[in-house]
Amino acid sequence: MQQPEDTAQDADVLRFIFFCAARGLAPPPIRTVSEFADACRVLGPEEGPYPGPWRTDRVPYMREPMDACSLSHPATRVTFLGSAQTAKTQLEINALCQYAVETPAPILVVVPSLDEARTWNKDKLQPAIDNSPAVRAAVFDITSRDESGSTTLRKVFPGGNIEIVGANSSKGVQSRTKRVVILDEVSEFPQDVDGRGDPVDMAEARTLAYRACREHKIIAVSTPKLKGSCRITRRYEEGSQATYHVPCPHCGEKQPLVFDNLRWTEGKPETARYVCAACGSLIEHADKRRMLAAGEWVHAVPERRLDHPSYRISALYSPFVTWADMVREYERLRNDPVGLKTWDTQWLGVAHEERFDLPSHVMLWQRRERLPPRRIPPGYLLLTGATDVQGDRLEWAVYAWDRHGGGVWIDGGMLEGDPSYDQVWHAHDALLAKRYTDAWGRDWPVRSWGIDAGYLPQRVYLYARRHAHRADPFVLALDGRPRWGLPPIGQHRAIDVDYQGRKIGSVLLYPVGTWDLKSEITAALRLTEIGPDATGAWPKGALRFPERLDVAFFEQITAEACRERPLRQGYVVREWVKVRPRNEQLDLAVYARALMHRETIGFTEAHWDALAADRSGDAATMVDLFAPPLARPAAPSPRPAAQQHRPAPRRPAHVAQNWIEPQTDWL
Repeated sequence: MQQPEDTAQDADVLRFIFFCAARGLAPPPIRTVSEFADACRVLGPEEGPYPGPWRTDRVPYMREPMDACSLSHPATRVTFLGSAQTAKTQLEINALCQYAVETPAPILVVVPSLDEARTWNKDKLQPAIDNSPAVRAAVFDITSRDESGSTTLRKVFPGGNIEIVGANSSKGVQSRTKRVVILDEVSEFPQDVDGRGDPVDMAEARTLAYRACREHKIIAVSTPKLKGSCRITRRYEEGSQATYHVPCPHCGEKQPLVFDNLRWTEGKPETARYVCAACGSLIEHADKRRMLAAGEWVHAVPERRLDHPSYRISALYSPFVTWADMVREYERLRNDPVGLKTWDTQWLGVAHEERFDLPSHVMLWQRRERLPPRRIPPGYLLLTGATDVQGDRLEWAVYAWDRHGGGVWIDGGMLEGDPSYDQVWHAHDALLAKRYTDAWGRDWPVRSWGIDAGYLPQRVYLYARRHAHRADPFVLALDGRPRWGLPPIGQHRAIDVDYQGRKIGSVLLYPVGTWDLKSEITAALRLTEIGPDATGAWPKGALRFPERLDVAFFEQITAEACRERPLRQGYVVREWVKVRPRNEQLDLAVYARALMHRETIGFTEAHWDALAADRSGDAATMVDLFAPPLARPAAPSPRPAAQQHRPAPRRPAHVAQNWIEPQTDWL
């Protein structure tokens, strides 16, 4: 006969079985992404300034876009174009959390690169999983050792999974079937990957199996980039084109916030006020929170709202950014050609329209000024040098740079000789030993010197390796990369050095993003074209040139133009192409500017102030720049005495003799 306690235990087991069955058969909760986030999402201290339960009321403009991402919403495409600090990434994270817990599905998240995929998981997705109990309970533990467990780039949960891949590899966006595709920072995606086509098209094709019943969802979130080739701007224009309208606290008229309506006293960002477009009243920043709460999205193309809602927001709306912050950044960036790109994309949330029109080389030649030879004008704080390798010569230049990215050509010339042989490189050693006198009579070395390794790379590697332990200047082998969006100088890699058929070691090769730097040079030359004002002050960021340079120099520095090449689907790509046969001076300016960026990476105003204090002196002690520099001891020989008279290597009779003079100036 069964004991009573056994009967009670069996009843508990049956109740548990019925509970699990009922839970499995129950339909998913009818909640939108924003409702789920308000109920279940918890932010950790590493996820933002407001740790604790997520509150959509803090960013009310995110409610409608998040709800459009719900799988119960009829939209098959959702586009969100936003500037920095607008919580746009939380749209993706909240949607992923809701999918994992309540509406499981196979999901693909595409970020610009595989490296960024790991960072995106580490900084965004994994903290959201760990900090939200409901999500943590749904997602399988990452420490599982079988294939059913989660990994760094693959999160598994009952009924679905999240895979994170990079758009720079075709393998990551192929051979998968997904119901949801999320494109993060889609404006940073390459136009073509591995020669297989557009990574966006490949990613969207993963949803084909779900399209017949319109159950798929494609979500694109990004800051904008360059006008004409900006993916997120094009997708926004293909959608409903919604803007967020907020009411004036004085007259109640709803309107979108635009930066042109901010008013402030020059140099005092804290005085920033917003002018109502309807009644002209001044609105305080303290009113923004109430305005956001009463705002609404207005769709310019309402018929697309249920199929492809698209949204645009700027930092003007952000609860994390004050209007004084925006004015402060605007005053800091408005005179900087590079800073204006950051201002447009990261603060205003609009695609930046680059100006690629080159100033006339004749006009630049006319902007030359009377500068003393090889002397550093006041205000220029560091020197960088660059060498371009040609078939029968080395061309070189030295630029001085100020804290605003403005530069002045200090020195340059040509070393004649075949770079395949040693003599021209031994002559180059004398360039590294040069010192340049500032306005207080002090001599300064060049901080770093880059050599283009595109031609005769092994000779460049050998030379850079020979000077690997040199400090002033630090010698770098450079590899120009003709693509957009690359840093001025990227992460170096070790390259084997071959000498006479054998490997003798390695050298570090530094990639240089040449196209963006050419845009910077072009913008700086447009400031040169403007010329100095009535007080003799040049525009901040301008390049300056001495009067001893000839017209041929300016023909070379303007020898390339940025031209548009149409792509399919209405996109265009801009490419730098040569319009004159010789462009050495442009390349030298690009490499010298790249080194300036490398020397000042991470600089704050305090760093610049310290450098200025080190490099400047009192006005009373300033010397006449046109006076000859003080005599100084000759630089030590770059080679041991035993090597001074070593004969040149034998060569075919038809090869011209190598280096003759130590330099040939642009005179």
